[in-house]
Amino acid sequence: MIRASLEWIGRYGTLLMPLGIVIGCLFQPLAELLRPTLAVCVFLMLAVVLSRLEIQHALAHLRKPRVFLWSLVWAFVAMPALFIAVLHVFPQSPGVNAVLIIYATSPPNFGAAALAFIMGLDGALTVATIFASTALHPIITPLFTEIFAEGAIAISGLDLAVRLAGLIGGSSLAAWGLRSWLGAERRKASSGIFDGLNVIIMVVFAIALMDGIPARVIAQPAYALGLAVLATGLHIGLNLITVAAFWLTGRQRAYTFGYSHSGRNIAVVMSVLGSAAPDDAWLFFAMLQFPIYCLPMLLRPLYLHLLPQRL
Repeated sequence: MIRASLEWIGRYGTLLMPLGIVIGCLFQPLAELLRPTLAVCVFLMLAVVLSRLEIQHALAHLRKPRVFLWSLVWAFVAMPALFIAVLHVFPQSPGVNAVLIIYATSPPNFGAAALAFIMGLDGALTVATIFASTALHPIITPLFTEIFAEGAIAISGLDLAVRLAGLIGGSSLAAWGLRSWLGAERRKASSGIFDGLNVIIMVVFAIALMDGIPARVIAQPAYALGLAVLATGLHIGLNLITVAAFWLTGRQRAYTFGYSHSGRNIAVVMSVLGSAAPDDAWLFFAMLQFPIYCLPMLLRPLYLHLLPQRL
């Protein structure tokens, strides 16, 4: 019964995930109650994603590393350079500048891995990209925030690096323990369960993140709407730009990289920053969940149409 329920949740994850935002906005006491679980949700999402890493598939990407390495250069060199250039020409508030630097230097969203499997993209490539990007995360993001965040973050780059390394290292150990306990066959047979668990964790995360957001939106509706438009525009724009950058590597790879790199996972940084992050950063982070949770409903049928040979 539990297995069937989790598999059903995973199957309809793209439709169920937006409920987290709706529930969180409508039931603020529940959002406030779940707010302390944000870091736990991030830990669990990362552990579940890393436990699904198929070593053989990851090594296959590394045996032909040109495209894989280009994806890392794109994520951690090209994208941050583009963001820094744009922010130099069109500066925002210190808090928004800081969170955009975090966005530009963060790995793909953990939920992208589960959704990549659900939507018919290359899930193994997505997980391998997340794994490599996440390993670099404690180095790249603190370096850029220390140089370019202009003091908007209330902790040093070194402190941020230590916190990130602790969260990522702990979840990696949990993933290794889960992989060892399940074994290869049970892990493969449990893919639907993993999909369902990821969806549930993402829904709880969205509910918790909405704590206090409706009041902030009511107090500053135009500003909040502007951040929502910015977040959605970034998500769609980065998807299209990345697809174009990887188009010659093949359609499936291009769509996979486009989807995974457009939804950057700033949840890890925000969860370890806590109150050290500016209020504007938290508001942008909340607005960012709308494209992350809602666009998959629109993208899934598009990918099913564009990649029929995969399904």
